[in-house]
Amino acid sequence: MKKDLIFFDPLSDFGFKRIFASESNKDLLIDFLNSSISDEVGIITDITFLQTEQFGERPEDKRVIFDIYCENQNGDRFIIEMQRARQPFFADRIISYVSRVISREMEKGENDYAIPSVYSFNLLDYNAPEFRGNDHYFHKVMLKDETNKIFSDKTTYFFVELCKFAAVKDKILDNAPMRRWLELLTSIGGSTNRDYGAEEQGVFRKFIEECRITKLTNMERKEYKKSVLEYKDVQGAIICAREDGIEEGFEIGMEKGLEQGLKQGLNEGKMAEKRQLALNMITEGIAIETIARISGLSSEEIKALRP
Repeated sequence: MKKDLIFFDPLSDFGFKRIFASESNKDLLIDFLNSSISDEVGIITDITFLQTEQFGERPEDKRVIFDIYCENQNGDRFIIEMQRARQPFFADRIISYVSRVISREMEKGENDYAIPSVYSFNLLDYNAPEFRGNDHYFHKVMLKDETNKIFSDKTTYFFVELCKFAAVKDKILDNAPMRRWLELLTSIGGSTNRDYGAEEQGVFRKFIEECRITKLTNMERKEYKKSVLEYKDVQGAIICAREDGIEEGFEIGMEKGLEQGLKQGLNEGKMAEKRQLALNMITEGIAIETIARISGLSSEEIKALRP
């Protein structure tokens, strides 16, 4: 870690959880959520952190781990994710997260189907293909019918594309608190100004102070460094996998020479991309659990790739 580094990156896996997933900083998470989605979910006055590791009903069911999982004073559930790199089937994973929470609630044995509202809030540090062609940086996804009438408001998904925000932030006139939160989140990690945000007050001032490297213990500094290196490794692996996967898929499609062959070739290329991604991360020594989460492959498929 560079000696002159003043602030750690709050968008890193370690940094995000260090800032927003601790009891001593829950006022920061409350303010961030209120600034972002209070118009949709109501004002949050208190939150309780819940177990982030969720197991299925059967031993063979896939285990999931949320970045942050909490409930507000009304019992509504919030799954909060910070996603730095694009993943295969990301939308499917987010839907499965919400489904797991609902499933766990149904296990309590109630005779009716009264379930809490479950909100999925996702910060994306990349341009999501699901919103390609949409210039907005903030997205709300709900269950609606063909007339755009809400079928159920029990599940709502929120997505913030930080790259798109960075491109339009100077033109944003409304929702100043949310804009300031996103400005701080996307800029403080790269700042070398020791007096960064000296004019800030309240939660913003606390956030800036909590991001100082000097606030970390020696163990936390090591964890942060590891988090940053893993992200760089994943980024490199994704680039290599994309190049190898696309090339292989194209070659297979060309060999088939027919429309069906091209379709099959591209599908096999996508699988090759995922396998190459996993193999690159195995080489970098990244944990199987992390590889499975990013690549979309099962633990068994990943283990089979080991040299």
